[in-house]
Amino acid sequence: MLNTIFATKLGMTQAWSKTGKRLAVTKCRVADNMIVGEQKISATQKTPQGNALMDCRIIEVGYGKKKLKNVPKPLRSRLEKSGFSVGVQKVQGIQRFAETPESVETFKVGGMVKTSDVLKVGDVVEVQGKTIGHGFTGVVKRYGFAGGPATHGQSDRERAVGSIGNRTTPGRVFKNKRMHGHSGDETKTVTGLVVLYVDPVGQEVWLSGPVPGATSGLLRIRKTGSQKVVELDLNLLGLQS
Repeated sequence: MLNTIFATKLGMTQAWSKTGKRLAVTKCRVADNMIVGEQKISATQKTPQGNALMDCRIIEVGYGKKKLKNVPKPLRSRLEKSGFSVGVQKVQGIQRFAETPESVETFKVGGMVKTSDVLKVGDVVEVQGKTIGHGFTGVVKRYGFAGGPATHGQSDRERAVGSIGNRTTPGRVFKNKRMHGHSGDETKTVTGLVVLYVDPVGQEVWLSGPVPGATSGLLRIRKTGSQKVVELDLNLLGLQS
């Protein structure tokens, strides 16, 4: 029912499929995803009979434990009303779905979202994270520009932008011109990754390929609904299926 969960990036490693193909793998730790609140709205939902106005719930999930006294007061009061004795680092409304007795019973405020509730091996997911910040950088580092020649009397042009204009008409610098500036620290989404391995005990998830952000960064993993079969050689990795 749920299609989104939060995780922490542990780092990258490699694994092999049963056909002998080497795969780049990102390890993620799915810590406590606590349901800290819910919103009830009326929205249009697809039904077998067509679109219909239904009562829906948006559940709010908090991720990352934090001392309750260090949480901002508005969020702290909400957590205390929900019966939490610990705080969270991030809260986000993750999904809207029709209000049914099953959903109300499964996802109660104060409960947890488990890895098995959302992900399984073979799921195709998209991962959102914040890229590593590099501060103020030049065009050589930021965009891979070649720079200018280091000879013929040029003493300080090796890493310069070069020409940024045109001529009298239009007489201006075009928008989105690639120039020096702040690099990184942006929210990016990578699509088409596959869940290769799920450890329900250690709450660890392996994804095929790199994801945005540094080690220990927060990730939002959303299941797209597609499936792709990639079988790992678990014996070679020393894991149990």
